[in-house]
This record gives sequence, structure tokens and C-alpha cells, in this order.
Amino acid sequence: MIFSTIDFIYPVLAETALADETVIFSALLISALIIFLTSQLLGELCTWLKLPPVLGQLVGGIVLGVSVLKILVLAEGEVAINPSIIELIRWTSGASAAEAATAYQHQLTGIFEGAANLGVIALLFLIGLESDFESLLKVGPKAAIVAGAGVVLPFVGGTAGLIALFGTPLLPAIFGGAALTATSIGITAKVLKELGQLQSEEGQIIIGAAVLDDLLGILVLALVVSLVKEGSINVAGLGGLLLSTTAFVAGVALLRLPIIRAFTAITDKLQSEDTLLVSAIVFALFMAAIANAIHLEAILGAFAAGVILSGMPHRHHLLEKFEPIAGLLAPLFFIVVGAKTDLSVLNPANPSSAEGLWIASFLIIVAVVGKVAAGYFIPNAGTLNRLAIGMGMVPRGEVGLVFVGIGSSIGILSSELAAAVVLMVVVTTLVAPLLLRFALPEEAPSSPAITEAVSDS
Repeated sequence: MIFSTIDFIYPVLAETALADETVIFSALLISALIIFLTSQLLGELCTWLKLPPVLGQLVGGIVLGVSVLKILVLAEGEVAINPSIIELIRWTSGASAAEAATAYQHQLTGIFEGAANLGVIALLFLIGLESDFESLLKVGPKAAIVAGAGVVLPFVGGTAGLIALFGTPLLPAIFGGAALTATSIGITAKVLKELGQLQSEEGQIIIGAAVLDDLLGILVLALVVSLVKEGSINVAGLGGLLLSTTAFVAGVALLRLPIIRAFTAITDKLQSEDTLLVSAIVFALFMAAIANAIHLEAILGAFAAGVILSGMPHRHHLLEKFEPIAGLLAPLFFIVVGAKTDLSVLNPANPSSAEGLWIASFLIIVAVVGKVAAGYFIPNAGTLNRLAIGMGMVPRGEVGLVFVGIGSSIGILSSELAAAVVLMVVVTTLVAPLLLRFALPEEAPSSPAITEAVSDS
């Protein structure tokens, strides 16, 4: 009797599991089709309009996300999914509407967010690989000045303005000001690459300053969160974070050459056709994991891995193999950033949104002016395009959204202030490619020093 019951139940369970997998796979295929098609079409449109394709990908994410079509919904239980996408999944998989909705939202959210994270890691590894370590060191002092000014000016201006103009309490005002400090290195780097300006002196300063901005932004965030949660600054925790950051940067600088020699020796001895590519990806993920483990951004670890391997003899061969991978994954990151942005909370037609819109307008002005002004703090700039450097620091991207998420989770941000910060992130992220396009000519020649350094590598 037991065996006959099992014999009856097992095929039913197996059929149910297969049906579930079929629904998930159908949802994944349809979503991926829509995402890549949207990314390609809008990217091509922007290219035709002489705009950076990343702008089209961000707009595509906003259109697909919670703000417009609600096809790519990455917030569980908060926004109703477009019924058309559910019906399409149901039609292609034979599932019920409830099964299709469950598979789409609960199963695919983690997949797309994970793919987006891999996309930005791939992008930053590629940017590091295309950078030149000696050139980064050469512009280091200038990048440090830009980064320092780009953190202090928006933070002080944002905090003081929120208190003076809108009567925001001290701690929320500090948090709002802190959200203005960081720069999205992923977005800026992609635009510089599309404009052919990544190896220019301005491009190297922007990348170096954006990396330092991320480090400083993490420290500011830790300081503010500690102040909000405990009412006082956790000196030990902040000191530990500062120490781990310093150790990570110093380790990359000191161990770069030994790592290059070891990596080259190992990959030269291995016989597999894709040894170089796979080994580089493993190293990039390893460095990203180390950065994440010491509470830094994983993308900084991936960037560091690229900078380290940029000095290896087979760099150009590795670039040729890795660029298509980054080209496939990176658009997912920009689509997801746009999709997660909810602009409906700042609807001008809604009277209750008025205060949030005024706060957002103020934050946008401070965010743009503060970063642009930072470029003019470089002494003895000569022919250096300081306007372009400042504009390159404007986008907040995913870094700003991290501030919003943490601020909301600890209850320090009001709904108006949180929505205003989100709109600031969206606007700075969308206008930065346009500003850079205005300030930097496409494929301008690099400075002689950098050109020589690149040719020697």
C-alpha cells in the first residue's frame, strides 16, 4: 500500500516541480527579451542622436519599471505588476495567473538584481583594466583635491540648506546632505568610455576622484548611521573601517607587481583556451568579495582587480575577450537602476508632493553645483578642462539609492525627503551624460604623457 501511494504521488510531485520550473524559465526568457530589446533600441536611438547609450538604458529602465509600465518590478508586494506581462507568461507556460505572478516577482527579483550587480562589477573591472596605474598615480593629488571638495561642498551645502530653508531636523538634514557626497563611478566611467575620453587626463582624474568619493562616501555613511542609531559616533567602528580602507588601498599599490608576475606565470603554464579570461574573472570576483567583506563597495574591489591586471603583458588580449562580456552584463545594471526608481511619489499634479518637489529642486541644485565647483579647486590646472571634471562627478546613481535605502530602513528620512533624494539621484544620473557630452568632445586626443604610458604598457 505504501509503495502504491508513493508511485502515485511521485509523478504528481515531479510534474508540479517541472511546471514550476517551466513557469520560472518562461518568465526569465520573456523578461530578458524585453530588457535586452529595450536596452538595444534606446541605446541605438541615443547613438543616433549623438547621446551616450547609457542614457537610453537608464531611461529604458524607468519606462519598464515602477514609474511607467510596471513590467520590471523589483519591489515585492508594493507595486502591482503589469497584467500584460503576467498574461504573456501564463500564455507561454500554461500556468495560472497566480503561478505566473509568483514566479515573476518572487523568483526573478533576486535574479535580475544579482545580474545587475555582476554587470556593474564587470563594468568596473573593465574600466580598471583599461586604466593605467602610473597615470592614475600621476593625477592622484588632483583627484584627491576634487574628491575632497566634491564631498565637503555638497554635504555642507545640503545639510545647512535643509535646516535653514525647510526646517529639517538636524539628523535627517545631515543624512540628506550625506546622500549628496558620493559619485556613481559606473555611470561616469561608461560615458567616458563611450566618448573615447577614458585615457585623457580629465578622464583619469574623474575616475580617480570617483573612486576616492566612493571611499569617502562610505565613511560618511558609516559616521551618519552610527550617529543616528546610537546618538553618538562609534569611534571604534569608524576607526576600523578607516583602517581596513587604508589597508586595502595600500595592499593594491604594494602588491600589484608581485600579483602581476604570479598571475602571468600561472596563466602561461595552463593550457586551456580560455585560461586567461576565466582566471581574470575569478580574480575580479575574489577582489570584489574581499572589498565586500571589509564593508567597502564590491565594485571597488573589481576596479582594483582591473587596475592590477592592467600592467600584465597580455592585457590587450584579455580586453578583447572580456569586452563582449561587459557589453552584455553592464546594460542590465543601468536598466535595473532605472527600474527601481519610483517617480510617482513626486507627481506635480498631486498637491501633497509640493514640499518634496521643492526639497528635490534644492538638492538637485546643490548636487550639481557642488560637484562642478569641485573641479575648479585644482590648482595650476593649465589647459585642463575643469568644467568637464566637475560635470563628471555629478551622477549619484546606485550610490545615492543606497543612502536612501539605508536612511529609510533606520527611519531617519521622511517620505518627502526620501522621495526628494530619489529624484535628485535620478536627475543627476540622467543629466550627467548630457553634461559630459557638452563639456568633452568625442574621441579627443589624450595628453602626451598618458598616450606614452598607454603605448608602453
